[in-house]
Amino acid sequence: MALLIAAVHGVALVVAAFTLPVYDSTSSSSSGGTSQASDTLVGENGLGVALVLGVPLLVTLAVGCALWQRSRWALPIAWTLTGLLAALNLLAMLSVGIFVLPVTAALVLACARSRPPARPAAVFPPPQWAGS
Repeated sequence: MALLIAAVHGVALVVAAFTLPVYDSTSSSSSGGTSQASDTLVGENGLGVALVLGVPLLVTLAVGCALWQRSRWALPIAWTLTGLLAALNLLAMLSVGIFVLPVTAALVLACARSRPPARPAAVFPPPQWAGS
């Protein structure tokens, strides 16, 4: 469930970068009229913002694939990717990092709730005295 929440939020970040107006501007003309306009993150800053906001979605997909594999290295890889996303949150906290924080929290929860695959029990031969 945590992975689903992270994925939905990751998709919402990318969609919001293209559709949500976050910049307002006011301009005035020489005749005394004023006009107001708004712009999206992508409209104001270019496609690079969409790429940055797409990173949490890509990390979510990678963590989901790693946890799905249930191999020996799946959980360490998932934790590493989640830690790198948390570092990105800290670096970008004054800009878009606060919006990525729910994705990181959901991935931490998904990694914490995941268990490594069970190892098969070791089979030891019975002691020699057990046969007598």
